[in-house]
Amino acid sequence: MAEVYLGRRIEEGGQRGPAVAVKRLLPHLVSDRRIVQMFLNEARITAQVHHPNVVTILELGIEDTEPFIAMELLEGRSFAELRVEAAERGQRVPLGVTLRVLVDACRGLDAAHRAVDEAGRPLRIVHRDFTPDNVHVGVNGSIKVIDFGIAKAETLGSGTEPGTLKGKFFYMSPEMIVGKTVDHRADIFAAGVMLYEQLCGRRPFTGLNPEEVLTRIAEGRPKPPTTFDPSVPLALEHICLTALHREPEARFESLEIFTEAIESVGGQAEVATPEQVAAYVEQLFPLDRDPKRQALQRARSADPSDSGSQAPQPIQDAVRSSSSFPTVAGRIKGSTPIPKEPPVSSTAKTLPPGPAMLPPEPATMPAAPQARPPKKRRWPLVLGAVLLLAAVGGGAAWLVLRPGALPAERIATAEASTTGEERKSALKGLEKDERATAQELARAGELLLDVGEADAAMDVADAFTQRFPKDVEGKLLTARAAIELRMGKRAERAIEEALALAPGDVRSSLALAELRERQGDVPGAIAALSKAYEKRPKDPRIAPRYGRLLSQGGKLDEASDVLGTWTKDHNDADALAELAFVRYRQERVEDAASLLKRALKKSPKLAIAHYYLGAILFRQGDTSGAERAYREADQLAPTDPRALTARCQIHARQGNESAVTEVKKELASRFPDRAEALAAQCKASD
Repeated sequence: MAEVYLGRRIEEGGQRGPAVAVKRLLPHLVSDRRIVQMFLNEARITAQVHHPNVVTILELGIEDTEPFIAMELLEGRSFAELRVEAAERGQRVPLGVTLRVLVDACRGLDAAHRAVDEAGRPLRIVHRDFTPDNVHVGVNGSIKVIDFGIAKAETLGSGTEPGTLKGKFFYMSPEMIVGKTVDHRADIFAAGVMLYEQLCGRRPFTGLNPEEVLTRIAEGRPKPPTTFDPSVPLALEHICLTALHREPEARFESLEIFTEAIESVGGQAEVATPEQVAAYVEQLFPLDRDPKRQALQRARSADPSDSGSQAPQPIQDAVRSSSSFPTVAGRIKGSTPIPKEPPVSSTAKTLPPGPAMLPPEPATMPAAPQARPPKKRRWPLVLGAVLLLAAVGGGAAWLVLRPGALPAERIATAEASTTGEERKSALKGLEKDERATAQELARAGELLLDVGEADAAMDVADAFTQRFPKDVEGKLLTARAAIELRMGKRAERAIEEALALAPGDVRSSLALAELRERQGDVPGAIAALSKAYEKRPKDPRIAPRYGRLLSQGGKLDEASDVLGTWTKDHNDADALAELAFVRYRQERVEDAASLLKRALKKSPKLAIAHYYLGAILFRQGDTSGAERAYREADQLAPTDPRALTARCQIHARQGNESAVTEVKKELASRFPDRAEALAAQCKASD
């Protein structure tokens, strides 16, 4: 809904103020009363809160009927971006860092809850969108609550139309969902959701679609965090579940009490210092590799307000570009200074566009319309330029290379190669060959992905999308490469673009399912495959996989229907084995055994079929047969600990302590990182 500029106040006497972020509503949205109301609401409400953990609003104004907000400039990322970057590295944000972010953000929001007007009357502000996207984490370790766009205050109103539901539904409180009166305790519930996500690595309320999630939130029965991680301190679990209580009256009375409770836990739940937070942000987003920080650094280094000689130019996207970053200038009039605000330090460090500067979606900064000629200005908008390094001595130097082998010849060589290194060598630099067609680039990317060269495939994908921006194959290639590189946000954007270009192409849904499955989001993967299955129920890429995920997600009846339909016409060993496991859990043991015989006849070396057979034989009381089946499964899939753990359970049931000890030793030897948790399953259970 908005674009953000680097801005600086220039007084009539020529004095330069500090750099700030100037948020401008996009021109085509100015006629939408509801959006304008939300935009202005953000400034009006935020300006009433004066706290170091809430973003500072400096001025609200109008430039030729287009509203703008001037606010403090922040360097860093949203807490959501920290979590995503950590997840893409196979990590979780350290507990202490999360607790510091949550404690400081809650302090700022508590100040909003307690804010009063000039007459001393409580404003009763409720954020209503307190989520990781709206918590800014600075490179200096400072935490700021941002984006009060859908907040409400008793005397200022809100940006929400009556009868509508706004905000990110995973963080909505039960009273918001059922339409009851909402007060500050809705924000306490959202804080509880964020704490639960850290403790468990998953959300407290999940489902296959928004309606199912909202229903579960309204029911209000989250599983205790220790269900998923027994190491969670019981004190933190109690704090979390209290904040998540279905009834507002049963939650903490205030965020102040909530934060005090967190800080009192200590031990492994010790709250990190701001310095530790700063170090962690720098670790995830170092200046030398963060395009957002680099873009603003270039902008500030070329600030034209020093000389005022640069002509205004439209803003350009510099997130992944090495091109110039031209100046933007414009006249701001009709401005309304916000009183009682401290000035922003003019000695601030070089800052990048963080969440307080850039709208959350789209990820790149949109192009602004052509700026008007400069007039006498009070609030000129400026954005620095990066000099084109290729321009030397008044002209660009071009290196002309002798044409090499044709792209088709290089692809044929790659296809005939026997090793990944040979294939990579054959295709090296192909993305720079302007003779390469879209089909050839797509094939090159596919060949590279097949041998695990995701970085090289991403280079091809970047060139592909730059040359053929409307070709869906380039978007899909980008998505596949990004998934392999654990670049979740990049993959999501590419998938969205592919869906926009080809809504009927099921490959976008398949890519989204792959991404969600790798992220551990089985409901999300099921939802993506559901759409693909509706379009292509007989597609071999879709039906078996959809049935397997339904089985893993506990949707037994749906899994039975999908896999049953598929196996009627296809002697698919994997699908037969998974259907057998579904039948087993539906207490149809004989049917399950028959299906496994079919699966093993088709594929005798299918490890999962032997594992499921072991479970069935164990249920039937044939422990010797179960032991043999589990041994076979373990030999066929030695990196999967399930069969070995099942054998341990058999020995525990038989009271064979020496055998249990031997298996535990083997677990410790083969799976040292998980040995303790796996050994804990060695008990006499059915």
